This record gives sequence, structure tokens and C-alpha cells, in this order.
Amino acid sequence: MTVHRPIARPTLAERQAAWIEALRYEDIPEEVRARARLLLLDFLGVARLGSTLPQVAPARALLEIMATLPEASVIGGGGRATAAYAAYANGTFGHSCEYDDAHFDCGHPGVCVIPAALALAERTDASGRDLLVAIVAGYQAMVWSQGPVNRRTLDIGWHGMKIGGVFGAAAATAKLLGLTAEQTANALAIAGSDASGTMEYDQSGGEVKRFHAGMASRAGVQAALLAQAGLTGPVTIFEGPRGIHNLFTERQPKDAEGYWDGSFHILRTMVKLHPMVGTTHGVLDALGMVLDRRPARAEEIERIECGIVDWAIPHGAAIVHPHDMLSAQFSLAFACALRVAKGRVLIRDLADPACWRDEALKALASRVEPVAIEVPADAVELCGGVTVHFRDGTVEAAFQPAPRGYPTNPAAAADIEAKFLNVVDGLLSGEQARRVVAMAADVDALPTVGPLIAAIG
Repeated sequence: MTVHRPIARPTLAERQAAWIEALRYEDIPEEVRARARLLLLDFLGVARLGSTLPQVAPARALLEIMATLPEASVIGGGGRATAAYAAYANGTFGHSCEYDDAHFDCGHPGVCVIPAALALAERTDASGRDLLVAIVAGYQAMVWSQGPVNRRTLDIGWHGMKIGGVFGAAAATAKLLGLTAEQTANALAIAGSDASGTMEYDQSGGEVKRFHAGMASRAGVQAALLAQAGLTGPVTIFEGPRGIHNLFTERQPKDAEGYWDGSFHILRTMVKLHPMVGTTHGVLDALGMVLDRRPARAEEIERIECGIVDWAIPHGAAIVHPHDMLSAQFSLAFACALRVAKGRVLIRDLADPACWRDEALKALASRVEPVAIEVPADAVELCGGVTVHFRDGTVEAAFQPAPRGYPTNPAAAADIEAKFLNVVDGLLSGEQARRVVAMAADVDALPTVGPLIAAIG
């Protein structure tokens, strides 16, 4: 019989809850607020584009079937739904491009936290300042909750974003609802009952991965609303013997205390500059360096050797020939073939069945070889290298210590604004797009968030 040691109080959920309740706009450094504004803009852009993609049609169909109360807006002219289901749809839209932000310790925080915060801010007529505070709280809670287990869950095959996302969304919602610390702790505890989700999609495809963000955002909203209504949960949800940190790691969690270092975790968020799974970005940057030095056609290349960290091979390099958009975005080989043949890796090509079936692209993808490498001391785990072997016997190589957009190689505000303008091109007029950029940059001054949501369409 296993004897469990008593759990110290306050528990991790109670500590999070006390911090969330106490957080004020004035407590947040301007550097952190600026980051939150840019991540909000980034989310709005990818969600607007994602709302047009065919794989999200089931989300719209579900909203139509449920005919929920019109509390909050669905991005992309999708009408209105309850806050929980607006968060569900908008989170799904945001994740459908595989172009949303990423965090090494929790997966994809933006598409779980921001849809919940937007929906509740609209439901409660909250200000832009309130929205920013909720976003910061949500990112913080998602890292605190998922960080100690994120690497281990990846190794096992759990989807860290789907596990941790429920807590980020619950935290943001609790903040906007004005819950007490006790209610917030219960919101986190209740959210734990919806923490789940496997990554089998990165082995054989399937578009359900897009919906994991929406599912997590919806569950977090509902957990906070249930806590407000009086429901309680186990406040040992993280460190308890049957809590998240033990169960999802097969009882091998990391020490959670390392994440309580006084920093704002939102600052370590990566902005994606390729519409691909994050493990491929270092390699794609390095391949770009080689091709910038020596432009080449596919028939000139014998093979492309791609060096990535060992754990990333099954999470981005397992698929060679995709059969849907999701498998294309989890195929390092296909992305390398696109980069050589078309000069860029674009969403329209990743989504195009003709590209998946293209024999020349398939032939080049078959000549891409992922190889596990040791991470150099001056690099991050999402680093990547390439060695291109040409048919004339020459070799060109390059290495990217940290992908563009990573916190140690960050995207500038101009890069994020340019990405936004690119993804909404053809969906918003130039004037409309610039208006959204300006409103997001000055979101703190908005008395309510309704105009911002209306501007994105």
C-alpha cells in the first residue's frame, strides 16, 4: 500500500489563485504589457485567417446546432454564441493555421487564453486594460500548471496545450469575472477534470488537433463559471497523488518551484514566422540560409540532412508524405521540399491537395533525412541545422541556434505587424487591417473590447 505524504498548504492551485486575484494592471511592467498587446494582435490575425479554412467548418456547424445565447462574437462573421462557445470557436480558428504563438513550457498559450479572455471581456463589458491583465494572468497560470510536466507529457504522447490550456483559460476567465482567490482555486481544480488530449495526430494526421485549443478554452471558461456558481474541486489538482502532475507524467513530474521565479512567463513566448509545428522552424531557417547563399532546384539536390533534437523527430519529422493540411504542417520533409521548390512555406501550399500529391515534391521529400543532434551549449532545444548534399558532389551547411521568433531570437514588433497584415490580406481592406493594428497597440485605452472584435470581422 502506498502511503502519501501530506501536501503543504497553500497548494499550487491556491498559490496561483492568490496571485491571480491580486494582479493589477499597475503591477505589470510595460515590457510585459507590450508583449501582451503584440500577442493579442498575432492571435487576431491567425484566427481571422483560420476562420476561413475548411477544417473548421465542424466548429461552425456545432454552434449552429446548439443555438446558444448570443453573449460574445465569433470571429470571421460567425455571429454570436455563449462566451464558452465563442471561446471554443475562436480558439479552434486560431489554432487551425499552425501559425499561433508557442511556449516551450506549455505548448500554445495564446489560442487557449486569448479566446477565453476576449469572450469574457465582451460578455462583461470589460475594458482593454482588464483584457490585458486577464491575458497576462492566463499565460502565467498555463506555464505554472503545465511547465513541470510539459516535456514528460510530450515524450509520452499527451498534448501539453490541451492539458495546460484549460488552466490558462480558467485563470483568464476567473480574473475577468472578479472571482475570489478561493473561487479561482476551485476554477483551476474544476478545469483539471477536462485536462486531456493525445498527440496521435502527429503520427497519422487528423484535423482534431485544431480543435484542442478551442476545447481547452471552452472548458476553462466553463470551469470558472461553475466555480462562480459554487462548484468546488480538489485544490490539490496539481501535486496531489492523483493530480495532473503525477498522472500525466506517470509519476515523474519536475519540481514545480522552478517556475515560481518571479518572472512573467508571457515574455518567453515564441511568435511563429513559419506556419509549421515549432520543432521544424530552426531547420527551415537554416535551410533558408543555405538557399540564400546557393539557390538550387530540386533536381540539383541529392539529399538534405536535417539535424534536430531527438525528441522532436517524432513531433514534426515522422511524416514524409502528407495527406491533409495537419500532416503537411507536421512534415519537416514536405516543408523542406516546399522551401526548395517554391521559395517559401505558405499556408496555401500546405493546404493544397495538389501539392501533397505532387510527384516532384514527394520525390524531394523522400530525400530529406532527419538526424538527432546534441544541442550545443549556446543553442536552444528548438535549434536546427541542415547539410545539403548536391549532385555535383558539393556540400553546403548552416545552423540556426534559435529559430526566428524564439525569445532569444525574438520577432520585432514590425515583424509581428507584417505577419498580421499578410495573414489578413484579402480578408480585410488595408484600412481595416491598419485600424486593427492601431487598436491592438492601444488596447489599454479602450473602454470596452467590442470595437476591437468588431474591427477584425
